[in-house]
Amino acid sequence: DGDFIEGVYISVKRNTGTDGNSNLYKLENTEGMRNVWGSAILDSRMDDVKIGDKLKITYKGLGEAKPGKNAPKIFKVEVDDMVEEETKETEKETEKPSEDETTDPDAK
Repeated sequence: DGDFIEGVYISVKRNTGTDGNSNLYKLENTEGMRNVWGSAILDSRMDDVKIGDKLKITYKGLGEAKPGKNAPKIFKVEVDDMVEEETKETEKETEKPSEDETTDPDAK
């Protein structure tokens, strides 16, 4: 695979940059806040990502150029659903009564 960045999706600033037509995505990871400039393909991949999602953006290289156009930059965006699932599992475990809390008519 190519270069990648991982982090928590913090925000997006739309219609920015010198052309006023670019998106700027803000991610937070162990290195701090990171900004990632969008592109047509990356923007479409980010459409379904929600603020707060943990994600990984991987640069896959250049696609095939159409006549008179630059080759598109190809990105893969993966959202880590495991963070949410682990939280749900932890919540389920804490809802179960402990052995000390079970109702035993003989226990006092």
